[in-house]
Amino acid sequence: MTKLQYIIKTFFHYFKANLLVALGVVVSTMVLTGSLIIGDSVRYSLEQSTFYRLGNTTHLVTVAERYFRQEMAEEIEADNPQIEAAPVLLLEGVAVADGGQRRANKVQIVGVDKDFEKISKTTVFSEIQNNEIIVSRNLAERLEINEGDNLLVRVKKASLIPLNAPFISAEETSVSLRATVKQIVQRDELGRFSLKNSQTAPYNIFLPISQLNQLMEFEGKANQILISTNLETAEVSQAVKNCLTPSDAGLKLKDIEATDEIEVSTERVFMEEKVAKTLQKLPSSQPMLTYFVNEVSKLEAGSQENKAGIPYSFVSTLVSRSNKDEIILNQWAANDLGVQVGDSIRLKYWEIGPLRKLIEKKSDFLLTKIVPMVPGWADSTRIPNLPGLSDAGHCREWEAGVPIDLDAIRDKDEDYWNDYKGAPKAYISLEKALEIWSNRFGDYTAVRYSVNSFDLEEYKKVFAENITPGDLGISVEPIREMGVSAAKNGTDFSGLFIGLSFFLLVAGVVLTSLLFRLNLETRSSQVGLLDALGFKQKQVRGFYLWEGLIVALFGGILGIIVSVFYTQLVFKILNTLWFDIVRTDVLLIKIYPTTVGLGLVISLLVSLAAIFISVSRFQKQKTAELQKETSTAKNKTKETIWNTIMFVTLVVSVAIFIYQVFFSKQMDSSLFFTIGGLLLIGLLLLFRRFIIKLENRKKNELGLGRLAQLNLSRNKGRSLTVVILFALGTFIVISTGSYKMDLFANAQKKSSGTGGFLYFAETTMPVLFDLNNQEKRAEEGIFEEFNAVQFRKVEGDDASCLNLNRISQPAILGVDSETLQGRFSFAAKMKELGDEEPWQVLNQTFDDGTIPAIADQTVIQWGLGKKVGDVLLYQNELGDTLQLKLIAGTTPSIFQGYVLIGNQNFLKNYPTNSGSHIFLIDGDPENAQQIGDELQSVFRDYGWEMESTARRLVEFYSVTNTYLSIFLALGALGLILGTIGLAVILARTLLERRREISVMQAIGFNNKPIFKIITTEYLILLVTGVIIGFITAVVATLPAFLSTNSDASFSTVSIITALILVNGFFWIFGLTWISLQKKTLVTGLRVE
Repeated sequence: MTKLQYIIKTFFHYFKANLLVALGVVVSTMVLTGSLIIGDSVRYSLEQSTFYRLGNTTHLVTVAERYFRQEMAEEIEADNPQIEAAPVLLLEGVAVADGGQRRANKVQIVGVDKDFEKISKTTVFSEIQNNEIIVSRNLAERLEINEGDNLLVRVKKASLIPLNAPFISAEETSVSLRATVKQIVQRDELGRFSLKNSQTAPYNIFLPISQLNQLMEFEGKANQILISTNLETAEVSQAVKNCLTPSDAGLKLKDIEATDEIEVSTERVFMEEKVAKTLQKLPSSQPMLTYFVNEVSKLEAGSQENKAGIPYSFVSTLVSRSNKDEIILNQWAANDLGVQVGDSIRLKYWEIGPLRKLIEKKSDFLLTKIVPMVPGWADSTRIPNLPGLSDAGHCREWEAGVPIDLDAIRDKDEDYWNDYKGAPKAYISLEKALEIWSNRFGDYTAVRYSVNSFDLEEYKKVFAENITPGDLGISVEPIREMGVSAAKNGTDFSGLFIGLSFFLLVAGVVLTSLLFRLNLETRSSQVGLLDALGFKQKQVRGFYLWEGLIVALFGGILGIIVSVFYTQLVFKILNTLWFDIVRTDVLLIKIYPTTVGLGLVISLLVSLAAIFISVSRFQKQKTAELQKETSTAKNKTKETIWNTIMFVTLVVSVAIFIYQVFFSKQMDSSLFFTIGGLLLIGLLLLFRRFIIKLENRKKNELGLGRLAQLNLSRNKGRSLTVVILFALGTFIVISTGSYKMDLFANAQKKSSGTGGFLYFAETTMPVLFDLNNQEKRAEEGIFEEFNAVQFRKVEGDDASCLNLNRISQPAILGVDSETLQGRFSFAAKMKELGDEEPWQVLNQTFDDGTIPAIADQTVIQWGLGKKVGDVLLYQNELGDTLQLKLIAGTTPSIFQGYVLIGNQNFLKNYPTNSGSHIFLIDGDPENAQQIGDELQSVFRDYGWEMESTARRLVEFYSVTNTYLSIFLALGALGLILGTIGLAVILARTLLERRREISVMQAIGFNNKPIFKIITTEYLILLVTGVIIGFITAVVATLPAFLSTNSDASFSTVSIITALILVNGFFWIFGLTWISLQKKTLVTGLRVE
């Protein structure tokens, strides 16, 4: 017989025993390979989610806070035939159904045309008519609507002019459309369309881009172009640059016949610095700035007070004035004021700050010239396009975005408006105008040229040579590549589930080792025979290792099959009970052969290592000793040291427990976990002392209970191992799995994750005014007392734990950092800050040009894969690279998903960003309900979504709590499986003591007392281990169990503990009973 034949025959001869060993391999392979498949499947699902939301889109042409020509898409296609392009006007809105009974906020309003077919590969979108909409399946389910139903859509009012620009009326922040639902689209029909890296499907409404333009009072505008191409990003960017025209910058040409000039103005009212400088490169350029002032008055000589003057006038500029403090008045204004050259003139005007904060300023000038009311001077074309002001029919119809005292307007002012419209009544130097009226939106309102020197082609050429898409905030992004990268580098579910299944995995490996050892011990005489026949130990070990390899391979293959069902089960639970950690309906199982092979190889190596250890330890015993009764050696230890440790840990843990429960005002969760740990050590040492004492007690009374106790102490190492394993396993599974943080207990503390605020609110439409302004509150009908902190927002990807993708550019919030002083806590900050609070640094700029930023430490570490001190890169509104240095990370807070910078730095980089979208509300907790109800009512049409800050934290922690629940469930399963290991130890004990049992039977013991001795011995070990683990775990998590707001369930852990005990009882009673039914008496005595 060859060695191979011997190994194969041995494998089949002991097939039943080997099958049990293979079960341990099946468990470990199932967990390991299943976890790898889950990781691959989640990554694959995220990739598919990317394709579902993008369709055929490979690149995105996007612009921040402005709009370009819809025709640019066609021009890009014409420039490069390898490109397919579709223009989109993408806005936000609110959908309302059933008369306002059901509504959905933050709905994507997507304006499309026939070219959208190129991206969606379906003709459904090109068939939409005016007053028809297509909605996504999830929105239809949310609103409970069907095809043919009517839906009210309130859309955020887009404006070519920044809403916070001076003199822009903001009375209308949204427009409404009532439309019929033509069709409900599924995810494979681009129903999940989204440009953000997230697995969560947005609510979508599609309608004709022409109708959406009409609603916005636009003509042929878009803010996104979806590109489908195989070209590189640089080539797409070049095509975009080739098609860029002055119209995409919002520039307009006007022929000023009265002065023989050509004017270049902007539909955005104020011209960006880069554009203005470019226009001044053309010959005979005359930049100008026209501003609306509150009053033009005469300043009496020797007095600082002025008489009542002309209300509400436009003032323009002249480049040629040599003295910046000189002023020119037209004849009408001079007559009205009764002034002459040499008099002093005062201008009063509004300086408009963030959130339309108005500060009235004044400047004094010397009157040096009075000009006649003739074309050129009485020039109403100098007024920029200010909707509600420049196009008003009468002065009393003005809507200027600033307070207007209509009673101050005189009949002569109306006459002037009728005759000259808004022709400037005064002119000052451009230098002085820039000094007092320059703002973040731009410096000039127009640039003029003489007709003779202006050349249209030269104008276009200079623009093309000097203005890049980036200068206008237009960027080209490889959006599909970015989406796939975000999916591949997102949450590692393979590692996550291996960690969560740790106890189950360990249980499988330990079970494999124990079962194989038991298998060897049942064949101990065979090992002795091989030794007697002259086989070397190395050869014998080789026999069993090869047999172990066959067993492991057999178990591994079975484990691979079972792992597929394990994955399916996990995915079903992820879509239901554990939905909080995935938040997507796109979960697809994907099995790669390489993953299966890797799982099998790793499982085989781990199993073989466990088998090798079992064989090696088994061979350390001499062959002759393998057939004798096992003896127990008494090891002397330093009892004084162990007893001291036991005493100290027990006394300290009990003392701290008593202090916390009876004397402390508030339970410290971390301290209770320490108490539980110390108590665990103390009780385990107490049990060790107990079994040592049992061994040393007098043996003059030998009852059944006493015999069981002596057996405990006979093999102290084995007894302690069983108790320690069950105590530690029970403690870790229950304490970790049940430790659901109480996020309500300290919610009102300013240092907590809520910052002490009552509510967190977000709007779809921007709020353009200061919520703390009492006058505005009265206008809006807000009467409850509260304070608000308002945040500006630049859209980005959600970097919170709710997003499985790896994010590189989270949304940015701009905040007045003083409003957050003394609030929240920091988990980490840069050493360079020293004792300085990070909020105080937010408005600074570092020497290297980076801007300080703060984020939630969870976002920094897990969402971004960064650390404090790292830099995030963005492109700002001006086309420049914005570098945000993470100077600090807060402890878990309501800011998850965002990066915060100071308002000053925010407005420098995003000057046209208008209004606030995020709000923190602070007030009297006892009045919280009234405050919440009033704000919800007043801002309902803004798409106002508000939740308590504590509730928001709970939502973020639902992910953590779900992970803990998974750990609890899988850990409990591992512990239950571990009771099978206890059964194996029991089987080994019965095997070792078969001669002892035979002798007891021979001298008159029947099976009943023997059964009682053996079961009592192992029940003591099982129950002691589980009870020690249970008690210490409950102590460690006592604050969570006592909290009314905690998800920790005492009944759940009690059920898990009961299952572990019942399972252990089954194996102990079952194996002992089966063993005693065998005819061991004769064989045992023969051996003896």
